[in-house]
Amino acid sequence: MKIIGLDIGGANTDCSIVEIKENKIISMKNYREYFPMWKNNDKLQKCLKNFCKNDSDIEIVCVSMTAELADGYESKKEGVKDISDKVMEVFEDKKVFFVTFNGLKTYEELQKDLLSAAAANWIGTVDLIKYICDNCIFMDMGSTTTDIIPIKEFKESALGHSDLERLSTGELVYTGMLRTNLASIVHTVPVYGRNTRVSSELFSISADIHRVLGNITEEDYTCNTPDGNKKDILSCKRRISRLVCADLDTLKDEEIINLAEYIYKKQLDQITTALSEVVERTKIDTVVIVSIGKGNLCEKAAKNLKLNIISLDKYISKKASNVLTSLGAIQMFLDTLDEKCVLIENI
Repeated sequence: MKIIGLDIGGANTDCSIVEIKENKIISMKNYREYFPMWKNNDKLQKCLKNFCKNDSDIEIVCVSMTAELADGYESKKEGVKDISDKVMEVFEDKKVFFVTFNGLKTYEELQKDLLSAAAANWIGTVDLIKYICDNCIFMDMGSTTTDIIPIKEFKESALGHSDLERLSTGELVYTGMLRTNLASIVHTVPVYGRNTRVSSELFSISADIHRVLGNITEEDYTCNTPDGNKKDILSCKRRISRLVCADLDTLKDEEIINLAEYIYKKQLDQITTALSEVVERTKIDTVVIVSIGKGNLCEKAAKNLKLNIISLDKYISKKASNVLTSLGAIQMFLDTLDEKCVLIENI
């Protein structure tokens, strides 16, 4: 049996193709494509076809999504409808299931409750992480957001389900390693000893500070730059200086590095505060963490709260951890079978 898992996000689309025989994985392919749905949603079919161009024998398709919130759609319902229609167009001869808050649903079932699939990709991720620790808080810092998902007795126990609900409970923080506008992390920064207000223009993003601090490589900087220029360290410093309406002539190099370090600490504060809220409510003292690059923000937040830490790196490869949501969609399907196959034990 060959299964494809897809997570269609606003900025990235993830794909995993797994072939299983006798409850064992005999092959696995993982892909991630930067695919901004706010301007490319009319090309989604081509993107999906490219993923499986060498795997025509796929039998099962499992799909999660967060792209319904992209600017190309006027409402979440419109987004879910359009994305699910395009998926069915590509995989019309396959068995297709969509990840929802109520389990996997067929296309026909999904049309009765479109919002049940909106930003439900983390539900599938829980189905992976529960096999590592059945009582924990899973922390996943991606390019755009940080998920803080409580798991109790083998099941997700989140207080919120929709993005709106999770933003109010600490279970979702809109801060990430790459795409976050620095002006959403700080409103003021120290410059030459003075508390200085920042510009709210999209001059620089979190990828710029993490690149300067050595937390990510140029290859990790997978999104577009705000100014359309390069991703080398000098270009990143130039963008950071613009946060305070300066440039490389008016800010010393050490001052730009100080700015990056200050913003890094403030981003860590954001995550620590949200994690603290979830810990206080759930009384869970163990976290399973994964994140892009070497910033270790999730780990540092957990250490700040003196929590037990389990790194996902001990269980799966970095390439697989980058596409957890697409693997999670596959695990949701595998969990419906009489003889289960646990991906985390086979990767």
